Amino acid sequence: MSQHASMKRIPLPELADLCTSAVIGAGGSLRTAHALAAATIGAEQRGHPEVGAAHLPDYLAALEEGRLNGHAEPAVRTPRPAIVLVDAQEGTAQLAFEAGVDALLAAARTQGVAVLGIGHSFSAGELAHYTHRVAENGLIALAFANSSPLMAAHGATAAVTGTNPMAFAVPHPAGPRGFDQAASAAAWVRIRDAAQQGEPIPPAWALDADGEPTTDPGAALKGALLPFGGVKGSNIALMVELLAVLAGGSFSIDAAPFDSGDRSPRLGLFVAAIDPEAFDPEYPARVESHLQRLAREHGAHFGRRKAAAAEATLTPDLYARLTEAAARSRSAEP
Repeated sequence: MSQHASMKRIPLPELADLCTSAVIGAGGSLRTAHALAAATIGAEQRGHPEVGAAHLPDYLAALEEGRLNGHAEPAVRTPRPAIVLVDAQEGTAQLAFEAGVDALLAAARTQGVAVLGIGHSFSAGELAHYTHRVAENGLIALAFANSSPLMAAHGATAAVTGTNPMAFAVPHPAGPRGFDQAASAAAWVRIRDAAQQGEPIPPAWALDADGEPTTDPGAALKGALLPFGGVKGSNIALMVELLAVLAGGSFSIDAAPFDSGDRSPRLGLFVAAIDPEAFDPEYPARVESHLQRLAREHGAHFGRRKAAAAEATLTPDLYARLTEAAARSRSAEP
């Protein structure tokens, strides 16, 4: 039977239950499990499976090996009216976000603009998870996160910064429009997938351990990814990092690996929320009209909406990994 024929198609409600059980089986609390499952399902619905179910084993391994605190209780404080700070306590950024998002939304509606800063968290995962949540509540959203050192800054030949993604979303009754992209020429998960499939990568994507351009994804994983656009992408990556660590997160070069060892990377996440009502109540409608005009008259699409997926497709190995961890959760039940 071919790999394609044996792929497992699973409805998203069933996948949510499986992911929740898998996280608990790997050592996470119910709150951590719910936060990670919600982020996983959201990524699948938005058509980003590489940061959906396929990414969950990275969290499971981190829980099992001790670099992710599965029983973290995020600490929230509001030192000023428009600032919400959350110490993730070496847990997931998703759980820390859940702890602080209501305060962020309330502050943005009161002040017009508000910021949520998260420190000491694990890798943030799909940033659209955060911006869409804010935009679904009628606010403009920006998010910046740093990662463990995976990318060379312009002029460097070793990994000194992260892939450092950024995301943006604007609200609309039909659903948010926005983007979520890394500062690297290609996302780290794409390099890993190419290595697993034995496929070459373009030479502009990464350097090997000797600082030379490579088309070998295995060599790239031992070297450093490259920023998109040379110095321009490098500058954006460092801007993202400097904002992401505002709440005390580690600089990327100081962060522990997210995929090995037993130390937390203690990363950062920055989310800004802007209330368009404070500027122009017609803003969402004007934006939607403008974006439709660009698409209709010029073929330029921004934040194109897709029909939400109703199910996910998992490889046999991924399904086995999730069900194995979930079985441990069920075996621990009284």
